Amino acid sequence: MVSFGYSQSFGLKLSGGLSHAGGGDLAKGIKGETEYLGVDYSLTGEFQAPYLGMEIGGELIYYFGSKFGIGLGVGYSRHAKESAVSYNIDLVGVQETLKPKYSVVPITANLHYLLALSPNLSLDLTAGAGYYLATLDWDHRMDMEIMGYTGNFEYIFKSTKGTVGFQAGLGLEMKITSKAALVWTVWGRYASISELKGDWTDKAGGELWSYEDSGSGGYAWYYDLRYGGQTYARVVFDTDKPVGSNFSDVRYAKLSLTGIVTTVGLKFGF
Repeated sequence: MVSFGYSQSFGLKLSGGLSHAGGGDLAKGIKGETEYLGVDYSLTGEFQAPYLGMEIGGELIYYFGSKFGIGLGVGYSRHAKESAVSYNIDLVGVQETLKPKYSVVPITANLHYLLALSPNLSLDLTAGAGYYLATLDWDHRMDMEIMGYTGNFEYIFKSTKGTVGFQAGLGLEMKITSKAALVWTVWGRYASISELKGDWTDKAGGELWSYEDSGSGGYAWYYDLRYGGQTYARVVFDTDKPVGSNFSDVRYAKLSLTGIVTTVGLKFGF
């Protein structure tokens, strides 16, 4: 790690922390579903998008000269959030539970610029591109109780797709031994995935009904629904594009991975 005056040309950085991503159309649709249900029913609770997540990763960096390095990294992030709303339809009690989750494996290439702030402290400026492989899991369950009898419906969708994105950030490196440093990094990523195609399962159970169906080739769709004089963001899953006289901006739903990541870890020189 030449930024500290070491003779090592390679650095291995291992870190973990938290990430925040906007979620794109998926998050808009989750918020819109609460608003749409709230028009006709008195709700308890609200659906929530998985904005916060965890992040781990590693990067192998080759340093050339006294200030520059090239790094190849791989990581894993996971965003998940379970939330529910409940309401009544006359004598029927309903609880809807939503469990959206997406995980991302980023494979990145970065250019590093090291600026020594003191003999034991350096600033690491980095930017690069990456391939982001994302898996979306969507689980929507409805539980109902009718005069003491119970039943449920559940829809599960899963899709995996990759995209090219970009990342940039800065970090502080504090020397703790001749071959190791404590690192703290904040960086942003820009990436978005659409045309999510996957497998689905539609099933029902309980005392009132029972069935199960499954298939492949379904897509995640986004549209704006005009209802009761207002517009609500909707996300649905189907093989065909949604059609309706009160639908607008109908398109493939976008999963936005764009956000901020902060991590702490160790870097070892060799």
